Amino acid sequence: MVVGFPLEDGSLRKLEFSVHEFMAIMDHLDAGFAGGKAPKDSVYNEWRDQWKTLDERLEALAPMQRADMLFDGKVTINAIGEPHLREVVGVVQDLIAMQKKLLAEGDEDADPEDLEVFEARLKDLKELLSSDNWLRA
Repeated sequence: MVVGFPLEDGSLRKLEFSVHEFMAIMDHLDAGFAGGKAPKDSVYNEWRDQWKTLDERLEALAPMQRADMLFDGKVTINAIGEPHLREVVGVVQDLIAMQKKLLAEGDEDADPEDLEVFEARLKDLKELLSSDNWLRA
């Protein structure tokens, strides 16, 4: 099954992540595989080339330009299968749990804004997952 996001006029709305969200999702997946191979059916394999290219572009930028791209830039996903969407939901849940733990521990890496961003993203993804806006591939 491939997800589409039909609008009232029948056109498709694309799933968009900020560059920051996309990079955080992919970094989390990469860390979880600890340098090993991801399962064949993982969204990681689907998005890996785009992530690596984007990472190289970010590394080449000056700090202010990098920050602008992270928070103002967008990554568009035109279609995503239900298993991949469920995998992304799980990653976002992990990112939320990590931020809550960091905040509770008073860790200097804790970021309440990240927590807020990912909680909002999780809500959107779960609404999409439970909606009837799935288009059959």
